[in-house]
Amino acid sequence: MYIAGANRAVDTGDTYFNELGTSLSQQVLKIRELIKQKPTSNKSPLFARVGHGRWIVDCPNCNNVEFAFEDGLFFCSQCGKEETRQVILSPKCKQIEEILGKRLIKNRHWKPAETIENLIAENIEHGIEGV
Repeated sequence: MYIAGANRAVDTGDTYFNELGTSLSQQVLKIRELIKQKPTSNKSPLFARVGHGRWIVDCPNCNNVEFAFEDGLFFCSQCGKEETRQVILSPKCKQIEEILGKRLIKNRHWKPAETIENLIAENIEHGIEGV
């Protein structure tokens, strides 16, 4: 069984479903291809965050959470009411992943308002070495 955050510090939907390697995960990736063909909404983009070692996006309609995919698009599989929306991943993804990777998976969280300095300070506060 594959666990998000086990092979990489933080997984995207792409890394998770590719590494999972099941027929269901392959169906999810095929659906992503269909999502890419849908028109993209002109509504404000959504921001990805990290929860338990996964890049995720919150649905603004139903509060469902979906993996953030590297194609930068969001579509809610739960409510499906929202059009396809653009997703913004932090330009500092790699730094964020490196800092969070020093934590237990259950403690790998980040929100867009948090700075790199905040993450480092949290690691130091919790005795995590190598920050």
